Amino acid sequence: MARFTQDMANEARATAFRFAFAVLAAFLLASCSKEDIKPDMRLVEAFVEVRIIEQNYGAEAPAARLARQATLKKYGYTTETFTQACDAVLNDDAMWLPFERAVTERIDSLLGIPKPVKEKKKGDKK
Repeated sequence: MARFTQDMANEARATAFRFAFAVLAAFLLASCSKEDIKPDMRLVEAFVEVRIIEQNYGAEAPAARLARQATLKKYGYTTETFTQACDAVLNDDAMWLPFERAVTERIDSLLGIPKPVKEKKKGDKK
């Protein structure tokens, strides 16, 4: 009987620990919302222009290399710093989605595609 009671106490402690951990994890995730992270718009603009250059000239063409260098210089990047900035975004899960959304919005704006309108929910002030 004592063994049974000890097992129940251990299980209750383990359950309480798991619950506390889950609450802490949920709190941390909520406080670090991906919506709060703003992408570097200078990087977004440079990234989109570089991709457009590669689509127009091909990635390996000498004209593409010259156009890429001019574009990166315009935004204050070298090839190395641009690659490092892109790698930093790719390696950070929290930064990737906001960056990807900003790139998509920029491309859509260049194509003349309007932003989707969010539905207002009952009680929304905006």
